[in-house]
Amino acid sequence: MRIVQLVPTMDAGELAQEALEFAQELSRQGLDSVVISSGGPQVSRLTLHKCQHFELPLHPSKLFNGVLQRKLRRLVESLRPDILLCRGPQCAWHGVRVLKRLKPQQRPRLVTSVHQWPVNGLLRGRRANPALLQGELVLAASDSLGQHVVRRYGVKSAKDAKAARAQQPATPSVAEPVRTLYRGVNTRELDKNAPVSGHWHHRLLNDFPQLEGRNWLLLPGAIGPGRGQEQFLDVLAALKPERPDIFGLIVGGVVPGQEKFARALEHRAESMGLGEHVVFLGERRDMRELYASARITFDLVGDRGKVAPSSGRTVAESLAMGCPAIAAGGTGAELLQRCFPQGVVMPREGENAFAGATVDRLVEVAKAVLERPRPIEFAGFSLAETTSCAVRWFHELQAGR
Repeated sequence: MRIVQLVPTMDAGELAQEALEFAQELSRQGLDSVVISSGGPQVSRLTLHKCQHFELPLHPSKLFNGVLQRKLRRLVESLRPDILLCRGPQCAWHGVRVLKRLKPQQRPRLVTSVHQWPVNGLLRGRRANPALLQGELVLAASDSLGQHVVRRYGVKSAKDAKAARAQQPATPSVAEPVRTLYRGVNTRELDKNAPVSGHWHHRLLNDFPQLEGRNWLLLPGAIGPGRGQEQFLDVLAALKPERPDIFGLIVGGVVPGQEKFARALEHRAESMGLGEHVVFLGERRDMRELYASARITFDLVGDRGKVAPSSGRTVAESLAMGCPAIAAGGTGAELLQRCFPQGVVMPREGENAFAGATVDRLVEVAKAVLERPRPIEFAGFSLAETTSCAVRWFHELQAGR
């Protein structure tokens, strides 16, 4: 089976990383894996794993690009893929238009992927976003995201989808109800059974001696408004009187243009008396070791509605390493419901899950996890397992089921 992914760009973002890992795992499982994108630094890693890459400028925002679509159509004709997987609304738009211009016997099965909450725009809201629901199979990164897209743009039942296909037999099929495919964790890289190097631990304590003998609470993610750092400081301040052994690690670079916010955050930590209880580590490449050494990982992205809800990546990675996690909403909370329910901070009755968890409830859950953590059941969310699940659906699609 040949699977071709359309990806806007292979840069350093989460979408490109997910496409890269998926392509590599497809190749590892013996499938023919191809990526078409506008290029980027991840291409070299892609080709190292026997995956083909073809460069087309899929990243510009122009939807009506006849030259691009002709080039893409000729490339699809030459590659003869079994599955065309379009990641994001812009790629879905181009994929749908290209397949309409192919002869029926030349058309691959169209699969679309919804990885983030759709952003409105003059044309995107009316054309590109609905194209996400034109796949014969639609993969959503979470249950809540899939439900949101279906409510806003798509069919609501298999019966509706069947009726829509009967009315438009010559176009790519309208999707069945969206299927959720969580982003898998590469457990070969994040292997909880591999020991943490004593040299790494010694070097970290040399750099930050205040970490010695403390219980580390971890908050990974870019630093900026609405990404949970302010709330994390509030949690540390509330825990400190009863648990002077805790220490907060804020890991991640500063969002471009938010340098002033980052400086104000450091001043706020000092003014709250947290100078000896929190450290800003910046960007790190040793997340496996940090997850393995921490007591809890927090996921507070999108807790106040200023940014998109959490993608759940840090929660999944933390659980894969055997580290408990806490989240109040987004994909992280969905994963916790399945793997570690103790870490879910439930909203009050009638309260929106992304309206913002109170510090009191976060502290209450954190205390319970610190004192008596329950077992983590991380099964079905490794990269190998999620990719195998997607491939099984692709085979079912080819078989007409």
